[in-house]
Amino acid sequence: MKKKVISALLCAAMLTASLTGCSGETSDSGNSREESSGTESAGQESSGETAAAESGQKETPDMDFAGEELSILVSAGWMDNRYDDTIARFEETYDVTVDLQTIPADQYSDILQSKLSTDSCADIFWIQSNPFAISSVIVDPEKYCIDFSDAGWKGIMPEARLSSCEYEGKLYGLQIWHNSPEYVMTYNKTLFEELNLEVPTSYAELLNVCEKIAAEGITPWFLPGADGWQHQLAFFQIGGVYEEAVPGLYDALNGNTATFADNAKMLEVLTQFKELSDKGYFGEDWIGTDSANMANEFGDRNCAMAMANSSYIKQIQEETGTADEFGLFLIPLGDNGSFPTNPAGPTMFGYKGTEHEELVKTFFDFVTTTESLQEILDNSPAYTNLDVNDAGLEQHWLPEEEEFMNAVDKNKMNTPVLQTGTKYTNDYWGDFGADMISFCQNQCEANDVLKNMDSNRAEAAKIAGDSAWE
Repeated sequence: MKKKVISALLCAAMLTASLTGCSGETSDSGNSREESSGTESAGQESSGETAAAESGQKETPDMDFAGEELSILVSAGWMDNRYDDTIARFEETYDVTVDLQTIPADQYSDILQSKLSTDSCADIFWIQSNPFAISSVIVDPEKYCIDFSDAGWKGIMPEARLSSCEYEGKLYGLQIWHNSPEYVMTYNKTLFEELNLEVPTSYAELLNVCEKIAAEGITPWFLPGADGWQHQLAFFQIGGVYEEAVPGLYDALNGNTATFADNAKMLEVLTQFKELSDKGYFGEDWIGTDSANMANEFGDRNCAMAMANSSYIKQIQEETGTADEFGLFLIPLGDNGSFPTNPAGPTMFGYKGTEHEELVKTFFDFVTTTESLQEILDNSPAYTNLDVNDAGLEQHWLPEEEEFMNAVDKNKMNTPVLQTGTKYTNDYWGDFGADMISFCQNQCEANDVLKNMDSNRAEAAKIAGDSAWE
C-alpha cells in the first residue's frame, strides 16, 4: 500500500486541543465516538437490494487517474486497519496514492474546522454524523461538500442512516457502519458465575456487584478516561431513561424549552458516576488510563466489565485466547433499562474544493461494492456486521449479540441516545467529558457540568441561526 499516514506528533504540532474543565468556556471541539446501533434484532436482513451496492463495481477502471493523490482526513478509530486492503486495491486499480491523514480524536474537530475555514481541506473528510450534525458541524454543506444525490450507492444505506447523511433534500455523506448494540456493558460471564453474581439491572445492584468484584482485587468496571471520549458514554448512552423520567424532554431540548441543568435524572446519573469513581471501581487511575490494553485486561481477569461494542467479545477472545465466556447487559446508571438506539456513526464527505472530484466520486463508488464492503467487515476486529442493504454481504453476528438483542424489551428501543437525539449536544462531546472529569476531581459541581452543556448548545444554535434560541 502506498498510503501515507500523518503521525500523531505532526498533528499535535499543527494544533493542540486542550480540555477545558468546568470553566464554562465554549468551543466546537470534541467528537462522540459513540457510533451507531440500530433497533433491528441481530441477524435480520436490512431492506433493499444488492443492485445499489454493486453500482460502483467495475472490472477495469474507465477513467485515467494515474499519478494522482487522494487525501483523506479522518479521526483516529474511524477507519483504522479495516480499510487498508480496500485502499491498497484502489491504489493498484487506478495507479494512485492515498494520503491517509489520521488525527488524534481530541484534536480532530478543531483541525477539520480550521481546514474548512481556510479552504485547505483534504479531498475526503469525515465527521461523526447524526441527524443534526451536518448543519451544526459542517454548517454550510452546499459550500463545503460534494452533492452525491444522484450517486448509485445511495441505496446501500438504510433509511435511518440516510438521515445522518442528507441535508435539505441533498445527499452529502456516506455512512458505512454496523448494527450491533454499541457501548453496552460487556462482562466476564464466567467470572460472574464463579463469584455467584447476577447481572445488575439497577444502580443499587451494580454497586453491590462492584463491591464484591473489587474485594477480589479485580477492577470492576474498566474505564479508559485518557482516551478522552469513552467515559461520556456512561451518561449519554442511556438517553431513554431521561426521556422516560420527563416525557417529551427531547422535543423540549430541541425546542429550547428545557435545559440539561437542574434535570433531576441527569444529576442523579452524574452523582452515581462520581460515586463509582470515588470508590475506585473504575480503576485506581482511570482518568490516566487508555483503552490500548483493554482486551488483555479482560483476558488476564484484571477487570470484569467495560463499556464496549457488543462484538468486542470476539476481539477479547481472539487477542487473548481466554477460555472465559462473555455477555452483555444495559448500562444500569439511573436504573436505566433502555437500549442505546442510534442511527449515527462516522461518515465520509467529499470536499467541494477538491481538485480531484472525479477521483473522490470513484473512491466512494469503490468502497460501496460488495467486494469492498466484505473486505472492510472481514478486516474489522471489533465488528461482526455492517448495516447496509446488500444481501450479498456475509455477516458474522455473534451468538452473544443475538442473545442480548432478543432479551431487550422492544418498547425500550425507540429513544435515540442523548447525543444524537438532541441538537448540538454531540458537538461538545469532548467538553462534556472534560467537565465530567473535573467533577470527579471535585473541581466543580454536577450541575456545573450540565450548565456548561446548555451554554455550549446555545452558542452552537446561535451560529446555526436556530430560531428556537433567538
